[in-house]
Amino acid sequence: MSANDYLQRVAGELADLALADEDATQDEKIVKEIGDILGASSQTLQEGYLTAIRVRRAETRAREILQERAAKRGPTTAKLLPNDGPSTPDQPDQDIEAIELGNGPTEAPAPAPEAPVAPVTQPKTEEEAAFDDVLNTLDEFLQTDDKP
Repeated sequence: MSANDYLQRVAGELADLALADEDATQDEKIVKEIGDILGASSQTLQEGYLTAIRVRRAETRAREILQERAAKRGPTTAKLLPNDGPSTPDQPDQDIEAIELGNGPTEAPAPAPEAPVAPVTQPKTEEEAAFDDVLNTLDEFLQTDDKP
């Protein structure tokens, strides 16, 4: 994994965590606060984080607009973008499937129960361990209560 890949991964995951916290708490300041924390020690990571925030917000807004337009038109099918959803070297992008947009059924069929799969633990590299430590520290920070 190159340094740039690592930076984008960290920035993206921090952006996801911050946006989830913002959504859960309705505290719009958290995104800026995390950006300021990152900027104090790594302007490069801060820029990646802020870019990831902007991209995710733009994607959310674009999807909302497309969903509103689809709802006005009625049911139709569309294809997912090839890069839609997470993709890792272990799990490459899946085949593109058609999805229904608009006024489809209100209840989705219940998914078939899956047998639990025990996670396979692989030894972590130093870089992965450091990354996990940063995420755990940030998670603890986000969960602390600022009340005296």
